[in-house]
Amino acid sequence: MAHELTQRMASLETTDDGEDNIQQPQIYAKDSLDRFGDDLFQVLLSYLSLEDRFRYECVSKQIQRTVFESVVDINIDDKLMSRAQKQTETLNYLFESIAKKCPNIETIDCRGITACLERSSLMSDTSRDNFKAMVLALNESKCEILPLFRDNCQHLRQIYCNLMPNNNHFFDIFGPLVTRIDSGRNYSREKQSLIHCHRLSQLTVVSMSDVFDNNSGLLAKNLETFSFSYLNYKQQLSTFMAQNQSLKRLDVYVMSYQSHESMTELCGQLSRLTQLRDLALDFVHMNDRNLINSCLRAIGVNCKQLQRLALRLGSESKEIIGQSLDSLKAYRGLKRLDLTLFAAIDGESLELCHRLTHLTLNMNTWKMSEQLLANCDQYLPKLQFLYICHNYKKINAECLSHISRLRALQTLVIESWNHNKLNDNDINDLLSRSPKLKNIEIRENKLNAIKFHNDVHVNKLCFT
Repeated sequence: MAHELTQRMASLETTDDGEDNIQQPQIYAKDSLDRFGDDLFQVLLSYLSLEDRFRYECVSKQIQRTVFESVVDINIDDKLMSRAQKQTETLNYLFESIAKKCPNIETIDCRGITACLERSSLMSDTSRDNFKAMVLALNESKCEILPLFRDNCQHLRQIYCNLMPNNNHFFDIFGPLVTRIDSGRNYSREKQSLIHCHRLSQLTVVSMSDVFDNNSGLLAKNLETFSFSYLNYKQQLSTFMAQNQSLKRLDVYVMSYQSHESMTELCGQLSRLTQLRDLALDFVHMNDRNLINSCLRAIGVNCKQLQRLALRLGSESKEIIGQSLDSLKAYRGLKRLDLTLFAAIDGESLELCHRLTHLTLNMNTWKMSEQLLANCDQYLPKLQFLYICHNYKKINAECLSHISRLRALQTLVIESWNHNKLNDNDINDLLSRSPKLKNIEIRENKLNAIKFHNDVHVNKLCFT
């Protein structure tokens, strides 16, 4: 009997023979896909790409019934559009098939449709004109494609896109669905389209002036995520911050050298964002240690909900870097820290980061101290993720010995532009001494990666 059950699965099928309902067993062969339920099928098929879903759709009726159920996001990019554009007669058919077969689509990401347009500046004048004409034609196709999804996908709620020339008609129709926009270079003249995007929550622009219009004033309000490059636009900055107190993530690149007054104004405005959770600051052009320290301190004191900070400091002075990091003691709730530095630091610079669970160190200097992680267990007791990127041979067995004392560490990533002084014995020794460490990834020259796991040693080239 047990042997029989291993060879087949039985389900009960109800039939009506007149007076009594009789349940009869329905027998499936052991190699039949029908023995799996639809729920399990949806989980398995969710790992397939959209292209593979169409390819394997014909395997069985159950796959036809479930293969598109889990498709809730779709990307429309340059590659897909250009391939479809070569066969004009199949363009509408392709997207109509996707729209009808995937009725549960909630989000459409069109930002990749203009990614290659930025590269046209490297072409000759003739090639550039032809290339831009092609991409603009693809952009016009969006106004034909997206209605197919709007009419067939009742759950469609969000569209991500870029600003492009001649895109006003698109925003007139679909502006209320647009929630994310990446503004490419040289397209600030298209910024008027932003007034149609009433639900816009994430916006990337080149400068603060890209969200202001002479007639309409501020074009983007109540954002949650914003990225821009800072110049001395004092009045615009104040107006923008007053209308965007809802910001939870902000990326700021400080362009060239700014005056003391300009930087004080910037940090004063940033400190008004009491809802901020994630902040990225690029101070690569600043060398005034007192100014950097006071700016960072003001933000940390006032933005009490800040949990993630990415900081890029361009000074080559260890003293300036050290004093700047001293201000981290004001960031009481900080959990994640991403540092990109151009000067060497030692372990004392991280003593104020004892609440961190994630730490990223981009050491763009050959002067990286070999004692950087000495006593790291004392000032990083909660650290679960550690990423170190360096361009010199400073990560050795001694460094791994320091890391092994991080009792909460689960993932370690080491990236180097030169060959590391590490071998399998060093890695295996680290794994044996770190009970919670599950994954180690060694990257070299950003081309290859060697991964190690605590249960199985895997040597695999997989990072590109």
